[in-house]
Amino acid sequence: MPILLAIALHAEARPVIERFRLKQDASFDLPVFRRDEVWLTVTGTGRMKSAIATTCLVTRIERDERTVIFNLGVAGHTQKAEEGPVKVGDRFLANKITEQSTGRSFYPDLLARTPLAESAVTTVERPLDRADAGAVEPGLADMEAAGFFQAAATFLPPHRIGCVKVVSDHLETRRFDKDWISELIAGSLDDFEAAIAAYRTISDGEPDALTDADVRVVEDIRDRLRLTASRHRMLSDLVRSYKLHTGSDLPDLTRISQVSVKTKQEGDAEFERLRGILSVE
Repeated sequence: MPILLAIALHAEARPVIERFRLKQDASFDLPVFRRDEVWLTVTGTGRMKSAIATTCLVTRIERDERTVIFNLGVAGHTQKAEEGPVKVGDRFLANKITEQSTGRSFYPDLLARTPLAESAVTTVERPLDRADAGAVEPGLADMEAAGFFQAAATFLPPHRIGCVKVVSDHLETRRFDKDWISELIAGSLDDFEAAIAAYRTISDGEPDALTDADVRVVEDIRDRLRLTASRHRMLSDLVRSYKLHTGSDLPDLTRISQVSVKTKQEGDAEFERLRGILSVE
């Protein structure tokens, strides 16, 4: 049951390597460290490097139905320092990943219960500063998550892909001390390990949480909002995640199930409202 880890910087990877007592595997062209079922690759900075290294790791490892893969690293947060609840060192599990360069968004399936709060992550091409805060969705900004997720989703189902980010700053552009970055990651590892353990408890063979009635609601909304096949899957996953997290039936979706949209923009707006209703904090 492999645990695969993709981490951008050596400073971020070092406490993980020490925690799991990993040793470098010289058979890989990229920096890869392993011990027993844990495999870690240091990808380098940027979404393309993250995608390439993630692909190289996943394709070299013999996977099974309980294989999980995680991206772990530091990220900036759009909230101003001291002006909200988010502090340096807080850690989040990504519930939405947006690729700024293309505008595409990806939605991991958060079926497992973890100790981590959730947040949107925007993957950018360069580090942001405070003047850029309004150019991205409120939440986290990093440089790897979108590349990592797209590569991992080619090989693994989205409920086995996790992206965990530790807040390093509030978009104050400065050079970070490597030891300090390592300390931030080290402080997150108890929660990170708990998240990995939670993901590994999900069984693909368990009965689906969606009832026939739920499926009918999802299909009706799909038709009315003219959802694409990928958006239809996302909606099914949102409904499934809501039921698994809350242990209750769906909220009243009558208004949305009666909406008829005429344009793609209207459909997108309604879909985002629906995501807000079904999001579980």
